[in-house]
Amino acid sequence: ANCYAILGLIHSLWTPVPGRFKDYIGVPKSNMYQSLHTTVIGPKGERVEFQIRTAEMHMVAENGIASHWKYKEKGKIDEKSDRYISWLRDLIQAQRELVDAKDFLEAVKGEVTPEVIYIFTPKGEVKEMPVGSTPVDFAYSIHTEVGNKCVGAKVNDRIVPLRYTLRSGDTVEIITSPTHGPSRDWLKFVVTQRAKSKIKQWVKAEERKQSIELGEKLFENEIKKHGLTQSVVKSEEMKNVLKFYNVQSLDDLYAYIGYGKISAHQVVNKLVPEKPEEVKPTKPVKVKKEIKGITIKGVDNILYHTAKCCFPVPGDGLIGFVTKGRGVTIHRKDCPNLDRLAVDDARLVEVDWKIEDNSTTPVKVFVETVDKPGILANLSAVISSVNINISHVEASSTEDKKAHIYFILEVKDRNQLISLTQKIAQLEGVLRVKR
Repeated sequence: ANCYAILGLIHSLWTPVPGRFKDYIGVPKSNMYQSLHTTVIGPKGERVEFQIRTAEMHMVAENGIASHWKYKEKGKIDEKSDRYISWLRDLIQAQRELVDAKDFLEAVKGEVTPEVIYIFTPKGEVKEMPVGSTPVDFAYSIHTEVGNKCVGAKVNDRIVPLRYTLRSGDTVEIITSPTHGPSRDWLKFVVTQRAKSKIKQWVKAEERKQSIELGEKLFENEIKKHGLTQSVVKSEEMKNVLKFYNVQSLDDLYAYIGYGKISAHQVVNKLVPEKPEEVKPTKPVKVKKEIKGITIKGVDNILYHTAKCCFPVPGDGLIGFVTKGRGVTIHRKDCPNLDRLAVDDARLVEVDWKIEDNSTTPVKVFVETVDKPGILANLSAVISSVNINISHVEASSTEDKKAHIYFILEVKDRNQLISLTQKIAQLEGVLRVKR
């Protein structure tokens, strides 16, 4: 009350400058800074700023919020003290969630010295938000679940986009849906650290959930190929497998498989070891596979390998390119890199690749889909249904809610690959498939 009385006295003596009055006592900053700020026209026409606050407020302003407890050591924690604690707790939480020290520093700077606006809830409560805040930032300031389920917003009773920039004095109503979840794209326009950390946390959890689902299906398909039953997951051998890969639970193991860090085939081999010649290092096995059926016309006893730019398979039109020190690299005849290599025709050789029983060859397939939960699992199920092994998978999402997925598959020949791509193209949500 005394602060406002002094403010009234100052304004009665000198003319206040319009728009230069700030009431941080009625609406404190997020770090509990409190003061009245006003600027007036002084006796000689110069502008003079006054900051009016109590001794307790001044100690907080000069020495930080920890000094507040000098006034509260013997009393119970009141509502204002609880707000101090809440603010500190948010900073500690941000420090735990942000690995990068620079990100944490930016978060602290944004909380301690923000330019702020004041937003109203539909019930008339005032929320202090940083300049540039959006309805999504506002939703997360109310509650994490409100932010996670946010599907739209009304500002001053008018529907606005979620990336709409709020202005001081706006009344914001958040529209939610129980079936909705955050989008990674929100990270491109939210400004508060709380919103950013909660969105990242949800996206990470959702990606893990999808990876567990995918990994479990891949593992189930693999154990069926080896004639095993689901009871194997409760066996002592499975406990040894978890220890070998240094994971705590089956979900962690499924997540590793889903992320592509290990393959389901590797896990099953740990449960049911193959014959010694089949568990040799991967590289020699691949060389053996490539040797089967391949003939380089006019050349004997020469080292060769398939190109990783075009991933040729039996049934493709093939050509070989002789490289000094590396032997022959086998390409598809429609490989884009051949335009560059074909400058020297003398280094090109004809290649014949006959199909051998039970032999497979890696091939890279690109699939573009609508970005929605379960799409990876659906693709995996289709691939496994035709007895094709997935040796690696990478997935990413785009701003326009599309998913780009790259598979490395083990196929017998070109015909099997064509049949698979036709089945994938018929799946709901698939936009295009190509090698």
